[in-house]
Amino acid sequence: MKLKSWFILLFFIGLVFYLSSIPGLQVLPLLKQLNSLLGSLDLSLVRFSEWLASIIPLNFNELGPFRTVSEDFLLYANDNPAIIEFVLRKIAHVIMFFFITIAFFLLASQYTKKPRNAIIIAFLGGTTMSFLDEYRQSFVPTRVASLMDVFINFIGVSIAIMVILFALFITKSARIQEYYYKNFRNKNNLAQTEQKDQVTEDAIQNQDTQVFDTSFSEKVKKED
Repeated sequence: MKLKSWFILLFFIGLVFYLSSIPGLQVLPLLKQLNSLLGSLDLSLVRFSEWLASIIPLNFNELGPFRTVSEDFLLYANDNPAIIEFVLRKIAHVIMFFFITIAFFLLASQYTKKPRNAIIIAFLGGTTMSFLDEYRQSFVPTRVASLMDVFINFIGVSIAIMVILFALFITKSARIQEYYYKNFRNKNNLAQTEQKDQVTEDAIQNQDTQVFDTSFSEKVKKED
């Protein structure tokens, strides 16, 4: 598990540094390339949506307002690509540092038994990576270091910490039961081991006593 945790963390760190080292990286062209790739692989989201709609017993005519909102959003994105690009880039920052913080927590959990320590390490790790990523971008052409991006990265870190705290809260009773079960089982195993050792020791002593008594009896008979 430790090896997997290291792999997950290094993967996300490497991905962030790789993306931040690309000059003039834009999200919209990347999404367009991804869309064309999905089309070439015949992975149609429209076809999947039609299949999903056919098995869900809902009246999709009631979802007309949502369709109108989505169409308005697409029209706005077509007329204002710069704003959409900005929003998508910031969302990508939040998502990436959310997963980096989760990866730090998973790794720290392998080396400490206290969740509080793992949370602190995850928070410090995600925050440190946020500063390091922006500092690295200052050396990349057309990229700049921005305190605003650091703050946006910190949002992703904070969301991850809140998710971790919530997950620990709802699993608290189960973790307590598991803790006491392990301790109870370890105590039972220790008691059984001590009991077996005592039985073995008693058996050895009885065997030595019997051998001594037998040899003593035979010696007495010979003397008689």
